[in-house]
Amino acid sequence: MKISGLLLASAMLAGSMPALAQTIKEVPLPASQNSNNSVLPIAGANWVGNTLYVSGWLDPDIKSHPDTKSQTEGILKDLEAFLATQKLTFRNVAMVRVFLGADPAKDNKMDVAGMTAAYTQFFGTKEQPHKPARTTLSVVLPAGARGALVEIDLVAVREK
Repeated sequence: MKISGLLLASAMLAGSMPALAQTIKEVPLPASQNSNNSVLPIAGANWVGNTLYVSGWLDPDIKSHPDTKSQTEGILKDLEAFLATQKLTFRNVAMVRVFLGADPAKDNKMDVAGMTAAYTQFFGTKEQPHKPARTTLSVVLPAGARGALVEIDLVAVREK
């Protein structure tokens, strides 16, 4: 009986192996996220099975959006357009991570209220009631971030 149980467990494990050995399909970084058209060593996103892992996103129009709220809106609009290229919507988003930098107009504090005001226009609305899990972090954004106050990445899942 012990041997047949081991054989059954081995067969079950072997049957799950293809699911563990998923391939990664890169999605190129879109022009909106590569302002100087440089060759960056990152993908815009990676598909692993039905899950899309999207790289950190900046507002493509930072020069016109000087505050956290407007940058968050710009990022989420651009992410919405990017997700559409992958045949996804914000309804497919399982996890969002928001990285907030110090806002000089707010005494170098992060503007959670401004980010939230923009964020709630896209998630948990009457038109789009889905609310993904979210983490919000206070960070020092890199010098190459073009004056960014916000960076957002996300994970989305394609429904079967």
